[in-house]
Amino acid sequence: MNNFFIEYRDPAFGFIILFAIIFVISFANYWWGVFKSKEEKDSIKKFIKKFEIISDEEEYKKLLQDSNIPIESLALLADAYGKSGDYEKAISIYLVALKRVKGKDKKQYLLSSLGKIYFKAGFLRRGAEIFLESLRLHPRNAESLKYLSVVYEKLKEYDKAIEVLDALEELGASTKKQKLYLQALQIIENSKTDNKTKEEKLKKICKKERFLQRKYFEFMQQNRLEVSIDDFKNFDFKNLTDLLWYSDKKWIDLTLFDEQIPRQIAMAKGLLDYKKESGGVFALEALGALKKEGSVQAELSFHYMCKECKNVYPLYFYRCPNCLSIGNVKIQSYIVKANHEENIPFL
Repeated sequence: MNNFFIEYRDPAFGFIILFAIIFVISFANYWWGVFKSKEEKDSIKKFIKKFEIISDEEEYKKLLQDSNIPIESLALLADAYGKSGDYEKAISIYLVALKRVKGKDKKQYLLSSLGKIYFKAGFLRRGAEIFLESLRLHPRNAESLKYLSVVYEKLKEYDKAIEVLDALEELGASTKKQKLYLQALQIIENSKTDNKTKEEKLKKICKKERFLQRKYFEFMQQNRLEVSIDDFKNFDFKNLTDLLWYSDKKWIDLTLFDEQIPRQIAMAKGLLDYKKESGGVFALEALGALKKEGSVQAELSFHYMCKECKNVYPLYFYRCPNCLSIGNVKIQSYIVKANHEENIPFL
């Protein structure tokens, strides 16, 4: 009997068994990888089908599907269309590129870029879906997290936006200003809270972040709530110049302020006698001097510059429409010819 099983004690036989096991494991692992890759590819295709745009430009789409065109070229072309405002073509190209691309890194990059296009085009829900799909492939994609938080902010889903900011904070990003801004929006939008409670909560947030002092001022102004000069003690009046300029003197009396900018505005409006002062806002100082000389042919106008990307806009913003930075606006005032029409600010 022992002679019959002698071959099982042969070392060569052991090596054969070992290599056979390794081959079986490698073979199974290879086909499992092929299966998972196919499953992921089918999942991406199924996901993309939800966003495909019906177009008559079939020849144009066939050209893009030419496998000889590199993915990088498609991405550059889509980016160019996105920057020129042709969002439909940009979306079509990104969807074609996603069908052809292989590898998670490239897919998550294309998905993130596609999400930005939907965001710029105003399709916020679709943008959120795309960013979530990008994060499924790469959870530490800071760019997708950043845009997803802004999408939820614009959809007024503030709790979700704060959750996304928590994830960004885990990656080392500074989110304090954004969280406080979202908290301020939550307070203002809460229909179950009375104005007095909102006022108290906003006042507390203002102490933590100076750029939100404007939110408090706007809230008091829009709701015509009673104010005293002490309510605006230690405020950054440079960030309130336009609001103070357009404010109703029946609601707030600028002549009672001791701070320079409110006093300059009062002089520019002719509410106080002009006295030359150094510093402050040059346009206000110049307008006050013109008022003293009896000129009524000039008034003040404003535009708003992002200190981060230097873009200029005609309306005030808390979050820059271009770079999405928050609390980085600089109010620039300048003198224009008076048109003798009622000044109604679009703020």
